Amino acid sequence: MSKSKKEVTSDVTTPDRRNFIRGAGAVLGAGALASFTPAANAVSAPSASRESFVTSADSVLAKVLSSKKIKFGVDLTFAPLQFKKADGTPTGYIVDLAKKLADSLGATPEWVELPFGSLFAAQAAGKFDMSGISATIKPERAQTVLFASYPSFVESNYVLIKPGSKLKKLSDLNSSAISIAVVVGSSQEAAAKILYPKAKLKKLSNTAALADVAAGRSDAMIVGEFSIADALKNNKGLKFLNVPPVFVDENSFFMPAGDYDLKNYVDTWLRYETSHNNLAGLWDKYVGNDARKLGLQSVSVTSAWSN
Repeated sequence: MSKSKKEVTSDVTTPDRRNFIRGAGAVLGAGALASFTPAANAVSAPSASRESFVTSADSVLAKVLSSKKIKFGVDLTFAPLQFKKADGTPTGYIVDLAKKLADSLGATPEWVELPFGSLFAAQAAGKFDMSGISATIKPERAQTVLFASYPSFVESNYVLIKPGSKLKKLSDLNSSAISIAVVVGSSQEAAAKILYPKAKLKKLSNTAALADVAAGRSDAMIVGEFSIADALKNNKGLKFLNVPPVFVDENSFFMPAGDYDLKNYVDTWLRYETSHNNLAGLWDKYVGNDARKLGLQSVSVTSAWSN
């Protein structure tokens, strides 16, 4: 079991992961520089994969400040991160953060609900102003959306296993006899293809994937630690492999590609909220405390300057 609270810095990662992050950073840096390429030279780059620089006047930030409204793209089926109360009101860790972000702009939030796997294309198509939930910061996603520079949460990924399962270790998953339920378009889907190439992957929504494992139709599911406490509580016999995390993801808000005015605001806001321990406090309320009671690693995002 890890410490109950960690500072999130680049030194947390292993050497291999540091190299991976540096490589991803280079990709993101290249994309950012490409947005400032003079029009005369832009013809040499594939237009479909390049960002268009958004002027301050056209930024979502200017629009929100003027209209006093902000449309958030969300999938509200990932309790306790984002879900609905009995009366249909959106709530959860990241929803509370999105509400605080809207409040800081003097704006009223509106929620545009879509399946998780559709959010990135919908953002690129302008269906909403920015995400109201967070997603894993993956380089390929940065081809169509712009991520905030700071994490809104760090996700430790574990393996849920069906009732009565005999699985004991992670290597047991790499078998043609094993079926793994994964959320469509998720980092868990991408990781499972690489880590367990022999296994059969069942691509489902989050709710359907959890139900599939609970009913024994799938052998396992890779999930963030935030899902486990509720999953065990609501599904008798469901278990998890009590081993170190399969991998760890940094997650954050995303917005239209090229909108650096909005990104600068969200980055600044996230830094402020982090330094005032507002992210850590909310995380522990919704996720951290329950996860740690089960012996799971759960990282509260804090400032590098905190003790």
